[in-house]
Amino acid sequence: MSKLYIIGNGFDRGHGLKTSYWNFREYLEKYEEDFLVQMERMYDFAPFERKDNRNQKNKKRQKWRDDALYQYLWQSFEFELSHANEVEMEERSQSLLEVMDLDGGLIGIEDTMDDYWEEEYQFIEKLNHFVWKWAKQIRLNKAYPRKTCFIQNIEDYFLTFNYTSVLERVYQISSDRICHIHGGLTPYCKEKPILGHGNVDIIDVYQEKAKRADDEFDEGSKSIYHAITKFYERIFKDTNQQINKHRDFFRNLADITSVNIIGHSMSEVDLPYFQAVQLYSLEKMTWNIYYFNKDEQDSMKERLLSIGVMKEEIYMRDVKEFWD
Repeated sequence: MSKLYIIGNGFDRGHGLKTSYWNFREYLEKYEEDFLVQMERMYDFAPFERKDNRNQKNKKRQKWRDDALYQYLWQSFEFELSHANEVEMEERSQSLLEVMDLDGGLIGIEDTMDDYWEEEYQFIEKLNHFVWKWAKQIRLNKAYPRKTCFIQNIEDYFLTFNYTSVLERVYQISSDRICHIHGGLTPYCKEKPILGHGNVDIIDVYQEKAKRADDEFDEGSKSIYHAITKFYERIFKDTNQQINKHRDFFRNLADITSVNIIGHSMSEVDLPYFQAVQLYSLEKMTWNIYYFNKDEQDSMKERLLSIGVMKEEIYMRDVKEFWD
């Protein structure tokens, strides 16, 4: 009987790879700084000039800002993607409308405003392209096997949320046993990396605001609400669509005897995938969660309970038990 291993970013990091959200930010800062500045402005972080690190005061300022950036944006980056500074976006729109109103009236301005916001916010379309470029430059030459039973494994299945090819290249696991649910790199995965939020509610909120503004013939408000909607749509990760794309993989899980979660934080944005595993697999099986931080045990367990996993089927294990 087969097992399922659900692989998160902690698995790659356990192999010495720099694959955290913060590592992605470091890549952007080095190679795509203009994009990074535009994006962080959307989340209320103004550009910051890094100065001479030999100056102790500068080092403290940089550390303070980096800590704030990490905590409020990059620690849970996909979740925070759906929390742009919408108030500032709306206020900025209102300021522009007030200037335009000097010439008298705001009728017939919608196309002009749409063009303006498209120019301002279209940059976010490049996010996944830069994720792909970043993933391509991550080197695996120093990664070595740390889990003996994974080496050339032909019995089990692997649902990985990682873009890298550690399973294929380090462990020589066949690609037909692996599902890169968020895309990956050729030749092992045909779908390019996908990164985004899963908050469909925020899209619905601004679609409704745009509709209401249209009903009230408020072209200026309609334009900004429509622009915010498009911004969130461009970085929306449709979990249902991804599950449907990989339906054949999930069907293979009908006879698995256990699910083993390693290196995954089990954030809310990814819960639909865990629910799909629950629906496609046996009614009763073991769920082993290998945690890195003891403080996260309760929240991880609660998330499994919320999708219908029985309490007696869940086993919390220290990640040290996982590695050989």
